[in-house]
Amino acid sequence: MKVLKKLLGGLGVAALSLVLAEVVLRAVFGAPRLELAATLPDGSVELIRRTAAGVEATYQDVRKQPAVGPKNSSGKPRVVWMGGSSVHGGTRDITRAEEAPGRLGALLGVESLNFGGIGMDTVSIGAVLGDVLTIEPDALVLYTGHNELGNAVFTGRYADTRTARVATLRAALGSSRLFQSLERLIRGRETLTLPSEGNEQKFTVTSDRREEIYWRYEERLRHIVGAAEDRGVPVILSTLMSNGVAPSMEFECPEAMRRAGFPSFRPEALPVGELLEADLVAAEAMSPGCRDLRWLRARRAGDKAELDRLRDEDPLPVRADRRLNAIIRTVASDTGATLVDVDELAREAGNGLEPSAWFLDPMHLTTDGHDALARMVAQGVSEVLNKTPPALPRPPTIERDLAGCGGEGCRARRGFRPEFDLDFGQGRP
Repeated sequence: MKVLKKLLGGLGVAALSLVLAEVVLRAVFGAPRLELAATLPDGSVELIRRTAAGVEATYQDVRKQPAVGPKNSSGKPRVVWMGGSSVHGGTRDITRAEEAPGRLGALLGVESLNFGGIGMDTVSIGAVLGDVLTIEPDALVLYTGHNELGNAVFTGRYADTRTARVATLRAALGSSRLFQSLERLIRGRETLTLPSEGNEQKFTVTSDRREEIYWRYEERLRHIVGAAEDRGVPVILSTLMSNGVAPSMEFECPEAMRRAGFPSFRPEALPVGELLEADLVAAEAMSPGCRDLRWLRARRAGDKAELDRLRDEDPLPVRADRRLNAIIRTVASDTGATLVDVDELAREAGNGLEPSAWFLDPMHLTTDGHDALARMVAQGVSEVLNKTPPALPRPPTIERDLAGCGGEGCRARRGFRPEFDLDFGQGRP
């Protein structure tokens, strides 16, 4: 009995000590704010360089942003974009002026700088953010999220499922200043690996791994917004748009797809209206429940809800799903960042599904897509900089098979011929 009393007494003292420590930490440091959970290890590849000419993004290979020096007080307002290849580098045969940041600069008459890069996610953005903020932007645009899932596919980030098992516990304890202080001291730090031809593979993203990705994405996004706001830089947070009719990166049942009469040997969003019902039925008998055949059915029926479900469930996701966009909206609401709901605006323009003519593939943009993104983001930038916003993008009047040809190779082979009009929802009975 005495042992039990001592044990209970000890637990009570320990609990009281933890409560007092939490109270003291909150009094000194304020309420907890989720911090960046990953940094670049010392001695890693230099992503950003400071030279006599200014800050230079060394991670950009093509159409590089020239080195940026101190801001001229008499010059134009300075806007900095950060994000992945949808912002910079993912669309070939395009100029810097035609990418969304360049278009925004022309639309608003501001200095719009492109610090996006292929493969960049919130890990790499957080790593270079301090240097980028030294150039004193008047606004920071964040269009990032596709690579949170994409890098898990290509480089196996979060491939250790052990981390997913503790994600729920960490989320529950994240509101404790004491827990946060201890965690920052003891937790491991991630190593940043940008996708390249040498390291790219294909890793399936399980439901547990998705939960870890969502948790860490929100954690980092809050850190990035907070770090910018601490420097007095207003943040424009944009939700993400992607091509809703694009298939998964790999066909799950390629033989059944060929039996259905689908002409592509690689995942491309080619027209589906000429497929015969008898062939589809035969294919479904070969591979019951195959997600690729569900995709064919959804496209032929114009079933936008099913296409959204397939995007959310994709085991090889390279597009932001609805959960990631919900996180962006939550972070903007909680932090006071300016939200531009590009996802919602794009769906309005596409009558419920993003206009496929804005996309080259699942998430990279055509020139029209870059213009559309610039016009939508400009609504929020205009609010921050007290500028007159440009007109929102006009919906495409004809959905050519620009994204129905869902990859650059397909487009090159077919030469953007207009006879391949997208026949979404026009399937034969």
